[in-house]
Amino acid sequence: QSLQTIVMARIINGINGGFTGRVGTVTGYTRNGVSFMRSRHRDKDNIKSEKRLAQQQKIKVCNEFTKPFSGSGFFNTSFPANGATSTGYNRATSAIMNQAIIQNPVPALSYPLVLVSRGMLPAAVYASALVNDDGNIVFSWTDNTGTGTAKEDDKVLMVAYFPESKKAVYEISTATRKNCTALLQMNSMKGIAETWIGFVSADETNASDSAYTGSITM
Repeated sequence: QSLQTIVMARIINGINGGFTGRVGTVTGYTRNGVSFMRSRHRDKDNIKSEKRLAQQQKIKVCNEFTKPFSGSGFFNTSFPANGATSTGYNRATSAIMNQAIIQNPVPALSYPLVLVSRGMLPAAVYASALVNDDGNIVFSWTDNTGTGTAKEDDKVLMVAYFPESKKAVYEISTATRKNCTALLQMNSMKGIAETWIGFVSADETNASDSAYTGSITM
């Protein structure tokens, strides 16, 4: 069988000189009499760069949402460890990254898919959020005490997030599951708010998955 030789590069000025052309992943060229080498651009590098950029955009979108909660310890309670060694903040970030970011066409949050709490307690049912005459948010739900591990003294957690200003108002209330209503003081916040409700146990060692209660205008 004949052996075909392919010339990939041309040596200039002998073995100790520069070269022009491609050798492996290196390309040689000359400019103004000076020899240069550079790594060859590969298509798979483009693919890696695109994937890396997409991941960076997802992280940015996620961080914009979680930043208002940073340092508060809120997610440590609303995302109980249950043996995990990560922080509540990291657990919340992971939940959002894995299930709440969509391509629209760039990465964006799907607020109905966002969880602000997660756990084994039964979630709120028939939950809703409305603005009262004082400009505060009234959350309402149906008491499902006795369903599974739901207890009447489970405490209510409430979240209102403002996408435009990237600010959030949140609270673990003294109101309980059996009360069927709770008030979130908004302190004159204005704009469109995305809202959620959830529960934590009285001793704050367990939580429910949060329920999205819609987008409301303050």
